[in-house]
Amino acid sequence: MNVQLPKDSNAPRAFTFSTDSRLGNVELLARAVRGLCGAAGLPGRDCARVELAMVEAVNNVVRHAYHGEPGHTVEVTVTVDGDRLALEVADEGTPMPPHGTPVLDFDPADLANLPEGGMGLYLIHSVMDTVEYQSRDGRNVLVMTHRIAEAA
Repeated sequence: MNVQLPKDSNAPRAFTFSTDSRLGNVELLARAVRGLCGAAGLPGRDCARVELAMVEAVNNVVRHAYHGEPGHTVEVTVTVDGDRLALEVADEGTPMPPHGTPVLDFDPADLANLPEGGMGLYLIHSVMDTVEYQSRDGRNVLVMTHRIAEAA
């Protein structure tokens, strides 16, 4: 099924998903976000990038903000606004420590010693156009944007 978001309005269209802090819920969120990206007109490659950013962000919330504990709320909001798609992941867990733009610090040729984790923020910054962490009313909000390219 091929669905397109209506283009009859210039008003931003926002969709919010709320789920329990369980890693098992991330796949369903990923499918929903990928579907919205496709409906917004993003090509498949860009849909995959946005989906990857959302998965990494929600995994980080579950693992780090909520320390792997179920029973907490994770909200994912997708907003399509003209030529921009914004993805917000919000939680009320432990705030993210301050950091700059992440870099990978390992030898990719040394396959035996590749890190098993710690690459999520790097991946998010690599696939999204902008990434910003905010604290709003006691909530942690990771705001990521991706430009929607005009079809040729």
